[in-house]
Amino acid sequence: MENNEKIVVNEDTKFQKFLKGLGIFILTFMGYLLIPSLVGSVFYYSLHISENSAMMIGNTAFVFILIIVYRKMLLGKLKDYGRNFSRYFSDGIKCWVIGFAVMAVSNVILSYVTGDIAANEEANREFISGNLFLGFYSVVIMAPFVEEMIFRFGIRRMVFSDKWFPLVTAIMFGLAHIVFANTSSILEYFYVIPYGALGYAFGYIYAKTDNIYSSMVLHALHNFISFMAVSFMV
Repeated sequence: MENNEKIVVNEDTKFQKFLKGLGIFILTFMGYLLIPSLVGSVFYYSLHISENSAMMIGNTAFVFILIIVYRKMLLGKLKDYGRNFSRYFSDGIKCWVIGFAVMAVSNVILSYVTGDIAANEEANREFISGNLFLGFYSVVIMAPFVEEMIFRFGIRRMVFSDKWFPLVTAIMFGLAHIVFANTSSILEYFYVIPYGALGYAFGYIYAKTDNIYSSMVLHALHNFISFMAVSFMV
């Protein structure tokens, strides 16, 4: 009888943590959708700066909010990452290589089938070519931090299983890059596969190390390589 009661308590606690995590995730994601736009609009209309510059300011404001809210966690994990850098980074690189390989192969196949690249990738290329400095700041610095805090740290508050977490975060990460990219064809939804492959790699190393910087550094490295590739094409 006591064992059954303990099981009920544990399940109730897990469900409560899930609801709390879901609430935090929704608030964070909505903040990501609203705060940069609201703050950016203020600077855009008051200072008459470019739209890209205004959005950069808005995104920076959102990053500062995340840093303030999660400062203790971020500082603690930063110290842990520094102490275990060699192991975390080497394990992460292995995950990234596999994820990148799947991403590259599936991108080639999908580009052949659809006759075009993903809408999100095309938007990033246009943004980078428009302003290299803003492109670097947004793609290499801002995006890895914000996306890892939302799609890895945030989703981990809801999905506690090491087995299912990488898959769930991969799907949500992939869909986010498709849904919010003004897709013009239903075929473009298959691009969830390459984005998801990378998301799975980030999710796996995050679950393995329990350190957000493990996935954040890899994300930044991947985006830096992509940025350099696009820069040379400009």
